Amino acid sequence: MAPTEQGKFDPPPEALFSMNALRRAWRLVRRNGASPGTDGVTQEQFEANLDLELNRLRQQILGGTYQPLPVRRFYVKKTSGKQRPISIWSMRDRVAQRVAHDYLTPLLESLFLDCSYGFRLGRSVEHAVQAVIQARDSGLVWVLDTDIGDCFDSIRLDLLTAQLHRVVPSPFVLKLIELWLYTPVGGRQSNEIAGVSQGGVISPQLANLYLHRFDEMVIAALPQVRLVRFADDFVILCRSEQEAAWSLDVARRSLENLRLALNMRKTRLVHFDEGFTFLGFTFKGRWHQAADPQSNKEEM
Repeated sequence: MAPTEQGKFDPPPEALFSMNALRRAWRLVRRNGASPGTDGVTQEQFEANLDLELNRLRQQILGGTYQPLPVRRFYVKKTSGKQRPISIWSMRDRVAQRVAHDYLTPLLESLFLDCSYGFRLGRSVEHAVQAVIQARDSGLVWVLDTDIGDCFDSIRLDLLTAQLHRVVPSPFVLKLIELWLYTPVGGRQSNEIAGVSQGGVISPQLANLYLHRFDEMVIAALPQVRLVRFADDFVILCRSEQEAAWSLDVARRSLENLRLALNMRKTRLVHFDEGFTFLGFTFKGRWHQAADPQSNKEEM
């Protein structure tokens, strides 16, 4: 990393957690999710004493006394019948994570590959859908349609931490991320920790970093196919059924290297003429249809 880049990605903590940065982080946190954490502090209560709260948070972080509060966790039933854990952080911890998120964004964006579309700057479901259409139009009409089973819950924190240490130059940010990863879940008798749980401000970034190795492995082994990944949901578009079957084996082995596994209940090899659903869109032949019938489209 060049010296100027090192300075950019390893700023002094005082600059990283400036009051301006904390205020900007609060404005972004305020837009998403009003539920209080385990301390019971609401958005309204936090904002009523905003400068006091932000300054206290800043002094704790810079002084080395900051400790995240235990997270509040609830569960949402998935279509498979399994329970998806959702973690609710305190307002102060969300603000701190948002500052780290904004620091990580340009660093990780310079690393991530074009096949990754989820939770990235300037990218959306529509961009991923267009990538699928372009691959189809170039003759990649066989599809490995699948996703990763219990991805967020299955991320190995030791492997993730090793990845973070390879790409994040700031020891200060690394220490904060590790604090968040090992934050306990409140109100439970077990030794459950937050990990990369859904609901965390930086969890999508951390999951994308973890799956970056998957992207690299698949593309290195299969340069002739098109991988389109949105978080833990992905398709691999191929020219033949045999190539799609090979892609399945490559994807399975690549995930095993990360101690992850395919969701075999949702895994299949399919031709565009047969149809499949990806990111809420159904693709069949030259049609793709969103959940909203008004979004039906046919390419000419």
